[in-house]
Amino acid sequence: MINIDLAISGAHILTIDQNMTEYKRGSIYISGNRINWIGPDVQQPENCIIREKIDASGKIILPAFFNGHNHAAMSIFRGLGNDQSLDKWLNEFIWPAERDLMNPATVYLGTMLSVIEMVRSGSGIFSDMYFFEDEVARVCEEVGIRGIIGEAIFDFPTPSRATPQEAMEFTRQLYNRFSNHPLINVSVAVHAPYTCSPDVIRQAGELSEELNIPANIHLAETIAEIETMAERYGKTPVQYLYDLGFLSGRTVAHHSIHLTQDDRHLLKETGTNVVTLPNSNMKLGSGACSVAELILLGITVALGTDGPASNNNQSMIREIQQLARLERVINLDPTGLSARELIRIATINGAKAYHLDKDLGSLECGKKADFQIINPNQPHWYPLYDPYNSIAYAMHSEDVESVIIEGKVVMRNRVLVNVDEERIFREMKKKIM
Repeated sequence: MINIDLAISGAHILTIDQNMTEYKRGSIYISGNRINWIGPDVQQPENCIIREKIDASGKIILPAFFNGHNHAAMSIFRGLGNDQSLDKWLNEFIWPAERDLMNPATVYLGTMLSVIEMVRSGSGIFSDMYFFEDEVARVCEEVGIRGIIGEAIFDFPTPSRATPQEAMEFTRQLYNRFSNHPLINVSVAVHAPYTCSPDVIRQAGELSEELNIPANIHLAETIAEIETMAERYGKTPVQYLYDLGFLSGRTVAHHSIHLTQDDRHLLKETGTNVVTLPNSNMKLGSGACSVAELILLGITVALGTDGPASNNNQSMIREIQQLARLERVINLDPTGLSARELIRIATINGAKAYHLDKDLGSLECGKKADFQIINPNQPHWYPLYDPYNSIAYAMHSEDVESVIIEGKVVMRNRVLVNVDEERIFREMKKKIM
């Protein structure tokens, strides 16, 4: 007899595997934290002892979304300094507010608020770059969501660390603490080429190589960044990082908007991965990443929301739909990214960018059981010609009914099972509002 902890049947399953396999009426059997079996309902394995069953008839099952870049605690700054350029927004609004307000308690609350929003819209994992990242890990453990935590590294003091060396040492401590953790991974989180000296960037790259963990960085985000790097070093930001040895298959470059052709080839040559953030880029007037062109070159492009202060939402559904439209506008081409490719960018590509695709990003036997159950019985889903197209152009965040992460139900029928949401809202009002 086979012990099955959770069996879900009757769903239209979009596996997002290499062949984009679908099961119109399919089942997923979970043992522990992994998929034991997946396939058509009519081929369900026999001789199983099933602890819990879910009838998902009429529902759609999709891998949980992979939010490739975030500053989750910045939900406490949602709406602060709107309608400003990135430079003015950071220097005149965000950095002063962070110095005044950011501490472990506010990072915990801000992250919790964002995580609630992320789970409610189908995300199962997010990559974070911020301060007091041990508090971010605490939120992940309490809610049951995955997190890639990166303590932000700047040349100047941050709310949590006085020097970049302290931030890197704390990164090492986080790595030692969370090695082999079921939900938490760690990254080296370098803020940007213009906020970190060459020595700091070299040291961060060496730490990423030593620990064999991702190295995140904001890259080629604005015209102002391009001008600053040209004035300081006579190079583009990409060329600058390349010459410092920072770019590699471990590197995840956020934004990557203002790239020369040489820049693109350097990203391809080094295996650097890109995370595009369409809503944040549009809101701040930064520009648009040429996603289809990067993918055509063979660069892995993933998707993220960025922080809730620069977006101002945490829904990956919105990002998918904005990316679809933005690509068509900038290229004057409605064929550049198909609905299926868009879904891959929001799921398996994120897992590939962070070297987690052996376990995450698609629904296959032996992989981690991380997925969402979507209820398409909504007016905006009718008629349902193609589920990928409906997700890419019509789906609402509220259509996500349940979320399973690490084989456990984290949200059931729109209710997060491990979180007292009203308590979080009360504490947020007490501390911030």
